[in-house]
Amino acid sequence: MRRSAQTLVSRRTHTFLPRSLCGLLLLCFPLCSISTAQKQNDDSALSAKINTPAEAKAFPAERPTPKYGFWTARGFEVSLEGYTQVRYQRIEEDPEVASFIGRNDGFGLSNARLNLEARKDELSAFFSIEGARDRRLPNNRADGEVRTLMLDAYLTYEFSPMFRVQLGRFKPAYDANELESTAGLLFIDRALESRGVLGVEGLNVAGLSLPRQQGAQVNGVIAFDRKKDAKLKYFVSFTNGNTAEQPLNDNDNISIVGRAELNLRVNRKIKMTFGGGAYLNEITEGALPDLISEERMGYTADASLRLYGLRLRGQWMRQDSTFIDVPQEPERVAQGYHAIVGFDLGQLVPALKGVMPAYRFATYDPTYEAESDNSTLAAGLDADLVTHHSVGLNLFMNRMTSVKKPLKLQLNYTIAQEESARQASNDRFDLLVQMSF
Repeated sequence: MRRSAQTLVSRRTHTFLPRSLCGLLLLCFPLCSISTAQKQNDDSALSAKINTPAEAKAFPAERPTPKYGFWTARGFEVSLEGYTQVRYQRIEEDPEVASFIGRNDGFGLSNARLNLEARKDELSAFFSIEGARDRRLPNNRADGEVRTLMLDAYLTYEFSPMFRVQLGRFKPAYDANELESTAGLLFIDRALESRGVLGVEGLNVAGLSLPRQQGAQVNGVIAFDRKKDAKLKYFVSFTNGNTAEQPLNDNDNISIVGRAELNLRVNRKIKMTFGGGAYLNEITEGALPDLISEERMGYTADASLRLYGLRLRGQWMRQDSTFIDVPQEPERVAQGYHAIVGFDLGQLVPALKGVMPAYRFATYDPTYEAESDNSTLAAGLDADLVTHHSVGLNLFMNRMTSVKKPLKLQLNYTIAQEESARQASNDRFDLLVQMSF
């Protein structure tokens, strides 16, 4: 009986403690609720005092990293690129014809180019600065200077890929050889009919290409299929007609330059291009009141083929000149053309990838058609045909698996041939090293 009584007491004691704790919790719960409510009221009052927004503003989306270059404060993506070309030239001397030919062999900078492009949506701007501009005087001497010069400075608004408007200083789209990037040429110099003959290389002759000019251009690309394997490019330029280094037009007339180009692509290794251009311009030279005007019309046609490792390119140019203010001056027609063949040896031997020998034939007659009553002048006009045979070796080191450097090495040898009345021994050797960045 005692054990039973003790057990009963023990059970009562253990059942009493939990009930007491429950009572205490019930008493504390209202107090905690009151305290929590008071704290919420205090926090609300504090938030009202410091004007804390109900929810924080989201951070602005980070601007994507540009593929090349950097961003400006106005949201333009800016990219930089360029190249430097160091050249060695040696020209055969012929003192019997002219004392200035081949007397200035040595080293020089062919180009030190810096290109900058800024782009934002439909707007873009392009600037090109040349740090080794050869400002040689237009005569048969080596006199001149090397200058830093702004070559291109223009803005473009793209309404669509088929219609763009370009304003500023640029190279009018005319002959294909002049439009090729200097850094990508298969030969160190452009072709004879486009470039002409500079002093110290031979008797000076101006080429048929157009200089950079100031004005406006409309251009676009019309694709005939989704992959753009067949597309037509067109360019129509309205310019002052004189060189962009002159601040004003040389007369009141505007020059019109047009070019069209059909591009066909079978695959990455088979491509063809057919193009042509024309221009009309009036040039005024001299000083008031003795101004002389010349009307020029130019035409050009070109074609190129890339067939695996084979490269074929050709171009024909013609210029008709009429002297408006000097009727007795004979009308003249200048004409020239060139053809290039090159082959990437890597197509035959993979280890020679990037090694490309090339050959160029070029001929140019600045007075292809000209008549004069003066017998002495007529004899000179009939004896100024020039022909160049050039062989070259290109080492594109960026394509070589063993090198993979942004370098290009070019070696050229040119055999110059003139007519007997002005024939000179002026063959030349050129070596050029280029680094692109």
